[in-house]
Amino acid sequence: MPIGMFSRASSLSIKSLRAHHESGLLVPASIDPRTGYRTYTVDQLADAAVIVRLRALDVSLADVREVLEARDPTITRKVLERHQDVMAGRLAETERIIAELQSAPATATHTPAHVRTDPAEHTLRIRAVVDMTTFDVWIERAFRLLAIAVATSGAERTGPPGALYGEVLDDEPEPVEAFVPIAEPVALTRASEVGVGELPQRTVAVLVHAGRYDTLMDTYRSLGAWVARHAEHAGERVRERYVVSAADTADSAAWRTEIAWPIVDPVSPGTARSNP
Repeated sequence: MPIGMFSRASSLSIKSLRAHHESGLLVPASIDPRTGYRTYTVDQLADAAVIVRLRALDVSLADVREVLEARDPTITRKVLERHQDVMAGRLAETERIIAELQSAPATATHTPAHVRTDPAEHTLRIRAVVDMTTFDVWIERAFRLLAIAVATSGAERTGPPGALYGEVLDDEPEPVEAFVPIAEPVALTRASEVGVGELPQRTVAVLVHAGRYDTLMDTYRSLGAWVARHAEHAGERVRERYVVSAADTADSAAWRTEIAWPIVDPVSPGTARSNP
């Protein structure tokens, strides 16, 4: 997996991956001696997920390294107990997640991912460069403005709202595009933040995430691993569609988020493929 693809699947920015490489915490599987490009294996997604989860708990890099090097549930418990004041009720759940990630990284068979071709779509869209700490507020406002634009422009909405996400380049704000699909382009007022756009036809690998967004990275990890094994990454923005969201129901168990990863020339599972 090239570093950009690995960053999207693991939720670690390219900047963080480079830093973890330099520190020896997460070393790429290979480095092109001519270009310096880093590539990773699918199995390294497990270590990346451990890093993300432990760092989210403010566990120090030294302790993260201890967990990764030991791969021992007893050591993991000792590290987590040193942080029990900030973990509180999350201790048992975190141990379960880490144990699963270390014992069965990125399962290769029986994946629920499927491939389809999405037709071209017209959209109403809002683009911005967003800090992930304020993302929830931004996207809620964006979809509210898009709903107003649909109502006032006479546009015919043809599906659930969505958003486009590129590679996680660094830890700075990143470009995001929120959209709603519509039947035909419409005229908009010049003062509006909303613009008219288009999603091109693309072949995509799809997984549907059920439930809350705080575990969305697990679905990204599974889908990224599937694409690495069975298809070719197209190098385009990943498409999320919020089929059922908080705008539809307060029951988070009913939420459904569709992740569509653009691919090219999909191949059958088990078919040999060169790594460009």
